[in-house]
Amino acid sequence: MKIILGSENPAKKKAVELALEELGVPRIEIACVDSGSSVSSKPIGFEIIRGAENRNKASKDYAKVKALDYDYLCAIEGGFSLDENGLPFVVTYAIVEDKNGKKSTGKSLGLRLQKEVFDFIKSGGSVNEVIGSLTNSKKNKHDQGVTGFLTNGLMKRDIFDKDAVISAFVPFIFKKERENLLGVIKKLKHK
Repeated sequence: MKIILGSENPAKKKAVELALEELGVPRIEIACVDSGSSVSSKPIGFEIIRGAENRNKASKDYAKVKALDYDYLCAIEGGFSLDENGLPFVVTYAIVEDKNGKKSTGKSLGLRLQKEVFDFIKSGGSVNEVIGSLTNSKKNKHDQGVTGFLTNGLMKRDIFDKDAVISAFVPFIFKKERENLLGVIKKLKHK
């Protein structure tokens, strides 16, 4: 399976590797492309999905220009959002697109933030810069991420992003199961 990943971030590449390994995909080849998201470096809400969509579009354009063959485009975008109750979370979305243009969106679990942290981000503050000053590291965004810091390394960025990638690949990997479920539901609707 050939994948073009819309990022050169090693944690995102590792997330794709972990996800496909867990899904039982035996042989993968990942080409990392520096595809910008064209959204804020701290996307909030709808900007997260827009950023992933932009990454896939840039990757598709790059593949066309370079005549690269691929089975799937994959874009991963992390950010911050409010749930339906107004509670702030760190989340990741992944969008996978096959070579025929069929798309699937996946989402990670969310990690709850304190309201003050979300307000700091919303006002333009960088949590990764604050974490960097606490840990003496300038690579937090590409290493453990906010989730890794907040969980003392338990949910480093690659682990956190992996679930969004799995979720996005499910419709492609488990087509039969999805079609069976939909078929039964359609029959029940027509009774």
